Amino acid sequence: MIRPLVIFLAVTKNWIRSRSGLFFSIMFPVLLLLVFGAIFSGGGGGSASTLFVQNLDRNPDGTTTQLSSAFLEALNSTKTFAIKDVPADVDPKVWARDNLGPLGGNIRIVIISEGFQDDVLNGTLKVRVGISYSLLNTTYQYFAPYLNETEKMAYEQGLAQMQMYNETLPDARTSLTLAFDASDQSAAIIKNIVINVANAFNYHLIGATSVIEFNEESVTSNRYGAVDYYLPGIIAAFIMTNGIIALTSNTTEFKRRGIIKRLSITPLTKFDWIIGNVLSQTLLSLMLTAIMILVGWIVFNVQAIPDALTIIMIFLGSVMFSGFGMVLGGLVKDVEAASALGNAIAFPMMFLSGTYFPMEFMPSYLQSVARVLPLTYLSGGLRYALIYKYAEGVFTNMAVVSALAVAFIILGSVLTRWKEK
Repeated sequence: MIRPLVIFLAVTKNWIRSRSGLFFSIMFPVLLLLVFGAIFSGGGGGSASTLFVQNLDRNPDGTTTQLSSAFLEALNSTKTFAIKDVPADVDPKVWARDNLGPLGGNIRIVIISEGFQDDVLNGTLKVRVGISYSLLNTTYQYFAPYLNETEKMAYEQGLAQMQMYNETLPDARTSLTLAFDASDQSAAIIKNIVINVANAFNYHLIGATSVIEFNEESVTSNRYGAVDYYLPGIIAAFIMTNGIIALTSNTTEFKRRGIIKRLSITPLTKFDWIIGNVLSQTLLSLMLTAIMILVGWIVFNVQAIPDALTIIMIFLGSVMFSGFGMVLGGLVKDVEAASALGNAIAFPMMFLSGTYFPMEFMPSYLQSVARVLPLTYLSGGLRYALIYKYAEGVFTNMAVVSALAVAFIILGSVLTRWKEK
């Protein structure tokens, strides 16, 4: 066991002396955590989204109508938007683009059509009369057996007159035009907010009240923030990149410099070499996890604390991706080619494994691809261990990671050329 420790110390010292290795192994993941945390923590006090509104529904004197102004107040009450009024006599898209300037953000426009108030009033009246007719008709059907013929005739005449009146009312509908940038990823969210405000506005006009209320609960025992949920994925992603990119590059660099050739004439064995590298990667992964959780705790008040299952998952993930790196290192001799191959494998895997966003967002064929990627099971296992505390989910992912770890270590041992022929 002493000889693998010699390799472990040598590889670890080589990593510590490398400034680029320290940056990409520790500092870069921490910087990414800070960026993700600043964006998604919700504690940055960011400004509301700018929403341009052009109100074309105006009175003869040029002022906006009462209902269109009330609708704008309803939008404002969500505290989601910073509403900017667009003059009625300009092209709203051009005006919004000029207002944002060359360094501005996404263009989001709501256009209230001319005749909004009249159409809403007429449509609301028709709906109200229709609801009243339905209610009276249902009441009549219930009480009809208890009424005499005169009362029935009077009731039926009243219903007929109400139906005829309702048919004379215009089937008025008004429209709101929504204009967004095609590249705006928040467009769907903003659209849903506007639609929900419009629906609530409709319900209020016809006198309807909601009979369903929502109670919010957490699926975990602790109240975690957004950063807590991103933390397992970021840790898993950089365990993967350190194993695939860094270890592959180091192995090919040692080949180029003749270090592995010289080691082959020492008492060290190929197994010692592989175990030493795996131990070094495991130490690096545990350091990375501790530093990221410490930074998250200090900056974002994360509550995810590693337990024994988390440590085991980190160890097995380190072994798995160390073995993966050994496989690539055994296949490639050139340092530049190793770096290119490692990046070509690691970065697509990072974004296809549900690390930064749910796999449900991807097309079904990409979800099928994600299910055969090793990172999917490491990030899933860490998320179950750190956040959900769901032992069955941890063990399922742990079994897959363990099997892949054994397979990669064996394959890496076979492909690693220890002695030159």
